[in-house]
Amino acid sequence: MKKDFDTWNEIKKQLETDSHQSQYFPKDGEVWMSAVGRNIGYEQNGSGENFSRPMLVVKKFNNQMFWSIPLSTRQKNMDFYYNFTDPRCIKVSAILAQMRLISVKRMNRKLYDIPSTNLLEIKTRLKEFLV
Repeated sequence: MKKDFDTWNEIKKQLETDSHQSQYFPKDGEVWMSAVGRNIGYEQNGSGENFSRPMLVVKKFNNQMFWSIPLSTRQKNMDFYYNFTDPRCIKVSAILAQMRLISVKRMNRKLYDIPSTNLLEIKTRLKEFLV
């Protein structure tokens, strides 16, 4: 399957110049629909017309930059997946191995907050990966 990098590149150019994100102030534990794009290899892609997917904000560095984790509706029992049920009663997984730094410019809209107990467990699991 051929990936459409050209369309994503045009969207990325628009995101860079768009100023509507200056009104967003995401916080740790929030899930945002974010334009993550068309990526290479096994990196998580976005989908739909603007290549978006839900991303969990794990660590806010300032009002522009965040460590975020992509979410998937496919739950897996693997070390690098954290399975939980979201507030809408949908089973999702945080793909811990694919945490990345993202700009607020990629964020489209807030979807929900995860419970603080889930966020704490995710952060604990991430710390374990680093040692």
